[in-house]
Amino acid sequence: FPDRMYGTCEIDWAKANFSTIYKSYIISIFICCFFLPVTVMVFSYMSIINTVKLSHALTGLGDPTDRQRRTERDVTRVSIVICTAFIIAWSPYAVMSIWSAYGQSVPNLTSILASLFAKSASFYNPIIYFGMSSKFRRDILILFHC
Repeated sequence: FPDRMYGTCEIDWAKANFSTIYKSYIISIFICCFFLPVTVMVFSYMSIINTVKLSHALTGLGDPTDRQRRTERDVTRVSIVICTAFIIAWSPYAVMSIWSAYGQSVPNLTSILASLFAKSASFYNPIIYFGMSSKFRRDILILFHC
């Protein structure tokens, strides 16, 4: 967008009304940059949760200890919050993409807000980890005290 000057690249959703190639581009961006990452993220976090849950079974001690239960709970909570934050941050942008690919015009303000909200996702993970993981907090404090 030469007239917007946000300082970042973004999709020109209006072009989808005039070009099948651009419409295909928008749909492929949706699949490759939203749907696939969400799928990989959910699968990865589910695998991590399952690995943590099964780790106590490998010790052969039977029932998990309180520490193991706490670890399982913390890993599950962080995983759910990280996935949810990503989906919430990027969903408006993804919806705008699909909306434009089907020929609907995207209002400028909506486009700006969806872009800014999506791009704000880059600072969510450190905040989530800092707020939910005492080990992460300790490691950050050690890092900054050096």
